[in-house]
Formats: sequence, C-alpha cells, structure tokens
Amino acid sequence: MTKDLAGVFAILTTVLLMAITDALIKVFMGDVSLWQLFLTRSPFALVLLLAIAAVLPGRGIGSALAAMRDPWVLLRSFIVILMYLFMYMSFPYLHLAVMGAAVLIAPIFTALMSALLLRDRVGVRGWIGVAMGFIGVLVISRPGSDVFQPAIVLPVIAGLCYSVTAVLTRAKLQQVNTIGVALSLNAILMMFSGVLVLALTFAPPPEAWVEQFPFMLRAWAPMSRPEWGIIVIMAALTCGITVLLTLAYQIGQTVVIATLEYSYLIFAGVIGFLFLGEVLDGFSVLGMMILTGAGVLVSTRPKAVPRTDP
Repeated sequence: MTKDLAGVFAILTTVLLMAITDALIKVFMGDVSLWQLFLTRSPFALVLLLAIAAVLPGRGIGSALAAMRDPWVLLRSFIVILMYLFMYMSFPYLHLAVMGAAVLIAPIFTALMSALLLRDRVGVRGWIGVAMGFIGVLVISRPGSDVFQPAIVLPVIAGLCYSVTAVLTRAKLQQVNTIGVALSLNAILMMFSGVLVLALTFAPPPEAWVEQFPFMLRAWAPMSRPEWGIIVIMAALTCGITVLLTLAYQIGQTVVIATLEYSYLIFAGVIGFLFLGEVLDGFSVLGMMILTGAGVLVSTRPKAVPRTDP
C-alpha cells in the first residue's frame, strides 16, 4: 500500500470513528450529563495515550509530558473545550449529519483567518467557496421558516473554534509532540468536568433549568456496568482518532485528506438513520452538498508561491 492510499484509509477510518463517537454521545445524553461523560472517559483516554506515547519510536513519555506544559498547547485545549461545548449543546435539537455539516464550515473560517493572520492567499476559488459555505448553512437552517432551528448557530460557532485551533496549530504547534497535545486536552477536560460535576451535584441549578438543558446541567447519575464498558470504548475511539488523524496528515496529501474529512456527512447520515432514527429532508441534503463543495473549493485552492529574495 502506498503512502497516499494509507493516508486515505487513515482519514476515512478517523472520520468513521468520529461519527460513531458522536452517535454514542447522542445516545448517552438521555442518561448522563456531557460533563459526566468527559469526567469518566478522560482517565481511560489518558492511560491509553500514555501507553501509545511509550511505544511510539523517537517520542517517549517525557516528550509528551513536556508538551503538555506548553502555553500554546494549553490555550488550544481550552479552545477545543469551547468547541465541544457549543457542538454538543446542539445535539438535542439537530440531526447528527446536520450538526456535522454546520461544524464543517470550519475550513471556510480557517481560510479567512489564515488570510488575515497568516497572510495566506485565499484567491477567487477560495472566496467562491466562502460564499457557498454561507449559502449552504442558510439552505440547511432556512431562517424565517417554520423549520428554522436557532440551535444551528451552536455548531457554526464550534466550527469557528475548530478553525482557531487549526490556525493556532499551524502557527505555533507544528513541531510539538502530538500525543502531548492530546494528553493536555484530556487532562484539562477531566479537571474542568470534575469541577462542573461537583458543582452540579452539590449546588444544583433550578429544576426548570435542568429540565430545559439536561445534557448540560444534570447532576451525577449512577452508571451501569454496560455503560462503563461504552465509556472505555469511547476512550479507545478518542485515542484512535487522535493517532489516525495525525497519521493521515503526515503521510497523505493534505488537499486529499482535508477534502475527505467531509465524508463525515455520509457516515453521520447513515449512522443517524440506522441507529438514531434520523431522516434528513431534501433541503438538509442540498445544503450539505453545497457545504461539501464549498469545503472542497477552499481546501483545493491554489496556494501562494513564496517569493525568493534575490
């Protein structure tokens, strides 16, 4: 198998694991809070990530632990937590594939921020892609109609957070240990979620608030043995996503890998239909197609040729 084919396999596997993880979280949201999920999942993920760091050649646990203390890594972790917050807040109101489509406006935000902050060239194709992206979101959300869901704004904000992490990673974290970045995120998630779970359990908000936002405000709930088993599976999926996503961009062509991330919409649509009973309407499918086309245009736009001084 060539490196390009291996990269394609890695990104498709990564995106499938992402869709499965999101579907599991959506199933769980009727029983436990998001913060309880993070609190119980993170310790298993930390152990698995440390094991991966120990066996990876040329890296080691020391390098991973050192990366966790990098201020830019810590900032990235907090932004990712914000992304999770906005993305998963939309779960009770949006189909899995629709949420994914809104989050996948991220390449458009990334192109805009790269042009402003990193002086990247967007070009005509890039700007056409930006315009198509906003049209796609409007087609999916249909503001002013009876089917409009204000919750569509939440995954769009999550996509903006994702873009910030992408630009930050490119600008400041290209040489940082990848496992260390994942360790930092899970460690901060565990501490942040632990504080929230304690607060929600011992100083619960008004019952009306909990009924309105149970996935965010529910106190600690007892978990069965099968549920603990699913938590371990989710931790393994998270580690697989971390390793395979990095591998895909290391060995594959960046343009191809970035474009194939849109296969999430296919996986999410199929999983949502088969296991969550979610049926997409024609406007949602059309909007997802427009967003995918926009992402492809932005991801495959010509890059600026660096100038060489005489």
